[in-house]
Amino acid sequence: MAGGKETPRQKMIGMMYLVLTALLAMNISKDVLNAFLQINRSQMKTSEILNSKAQASLAALSAPKPEDAAKAVPFQQKAAEVVQKTAEIVKYMEEIKGRTMAASMKGNKTGDGFEEFMENGKALDMLSVKGKELVTKPDENTNATGFLIGSKPHEPKTEPWSANEMKKKLEEYAQYMRGINVTNIDNKPVVLPVDIVTSIDSAFHFEEEKDLDGHGEPWEVNRFHDTPLAACIATMSMLQTSVMNTQAQVLSWLQGSINATDLKFTDVTVAAVPLQSYVLKGDEFQAEIFLAAYNKNSTTKIYPGGEYSGERPSEVTAGSGASGDGIASGPDGKCIFKVNTGGLSLGAHGFKGQISYLKDGKEEFINYFIPPITVGAPALVVSPVNMNVFYRGLDNPVEVSVPGVDPSALRVSMDGGSISSQPDANGAYNVKPGEGKEAIIKVSASINGKETQMPPKKFRIKKIPDPIPSFAGKKPYDSTINQGDAGVAAGVRAEMEGFDFPVTATVSSFIVSMVTNGQYKEYKMSSNKLSDDVQVVIKKMKKGEKIFIEQIMCKMPDGTERKLAPITLKLT
Repeated sequence: MAGGKETPRQKMIGMMYLVLTALLAMNISKDVLNAFLQINRSQMKTSEILNSKAQASLAALSAPKPEDAAKAVPFQQKAAEVVQKTAEIVKYMEEIKGRTMAASMKGNKTGDGFEEFMENGKALDMLSVKGKELVTKPDENTNATGFLIGSKPHEPKTEPWSANEMKKKLEEYAQYMRGINVTNIDNKPVVLPVDIVTSIDSAFHFEEEKDLDGHGEPWEVNRFHDTPLAACIATMSMLQTSVMNTQAQVLSWLQGSINATDLKFTDVTVAAVPLQSYVLKGDEFQAEIFLAAYNKNSTTKIYPGGEYSGERPSEVTAGSGASGDGIASGPDGKCIFKVNTGGLSLGAHGFKGQISYLKDGKEEFINYFIPPITVGAPALVVSPVNMNVFYRGLDNPVEVSVPGVDPSALRVSMDGGSISSQPDANGAYNVKPGEGKEAIIKVSASINGKETQMPPKKFRIKKIPDPIPSFAGKKPYDSTINQGDAGVAAGVRAEMEGFDFPVTATVSSFIVSMVTNGQYKEYKMSSNKLSDDVQVVIKKMKKGEKIFIEQIMCKMPDGTERKLAPITLKLT
């Protein structure tokens, strides 16, 4: 058509071709848009759930037990502040979402008429009937960018209802929440726990980020410049979810802090305390069994006071909470006493000490006594070198030993596979599992001239897990690839992520296809390498076009051939 005068029909066809090419270059997948809309709906529901959790904590704070009424007052006052601050930022977030929709759909610069995109004080769910009627172009990005960022991304606007203003309001909210503290009725400060502060810092992180070219840019530009409306709203909803989660965490903490220094019990368990840990056949065995109440959230410590011998003493003379830092309780409220028996003689050993707890803010102590344990007869130990399962098709090294027995006195056999008759130079036996789902290791040992059968040990048998394919470092869960990286890609690799065995998996074939310049092209590779002609095609592809790596077949060491997950990448 370039060589002579064009007819009106030819001009029309040429114009339609140009428009189609532009649409192909700019088109945003409906699946991607729908994913953003679904994420937005999910975040809205999550915020509702978190609000219900916050309301439950608030209700408990508002109606304490009569004996706790005075202690609850400063925590109730702080909770009222938290609720007010959260309500203000939530109202702002809902309105900025409504204004962004209005600006995007109506083309105005201020978000006027946003009320049309609100319902019951909340921005419309774009997947609802009304949302679909009003938000007809969820992929619109020009008006949304102008409203939130302005025309100069290197100088994002700071006026009301801009992304910059939203960021500052969220930063102010986070600063207020992380600085919360309460002075209780004993005039003692109660500060926000470190884990909640860390959670707030992680949720409201607005540092400069990298663009696709690796250059730094403001957070608001990175998130909202040239971003489809659906993605803008989803991002705002996720930030709003962080606000609601912060409120729920802080209110729950305020509720639990009213009686934080009191001794109270939240759980009951059964305690079975043997009066002796080694019994000869024919002797009587005795144990004390009783209910024990404890608090998972209490702060307790144990202070070991050394050994005792003979009858249990009446008091603890060592420890008394005065020596050492003690052993603090874990997340379940229980302290764990440990002692290495390597330095203990054979025979009975009893232990004593004290446990401390907080009562009205003061540390109190109670004596404890651990019934004697007998250090003696060892048990069988079977320790897999790599994992606690055996993998079919591989050599699985395992260590087999009976403490106190010379390795040469052991006889090892296996059901559900085969095991080497003798250990290697490193002391490991080699296991080759069979086709079943379970293997049993059997060991007999010559002890004091008598052949003793040890309890058998069961192991699960699993197939080698599927490897993860990658193309120029990109994996199935990635969605984009730099144009330059795609142009130098050599082929497809298969990696055993998180698998402890030295396994090599090799891609045997795959299909690569792409839509470039409006044409669909498909090539089948019979190895893990890209052919020269395919590499030439990829180097000529433009930004926005996609590469599809499918039908990836991989040869495994166990003799099987696996079909791996496909990779779809958009050039950026």
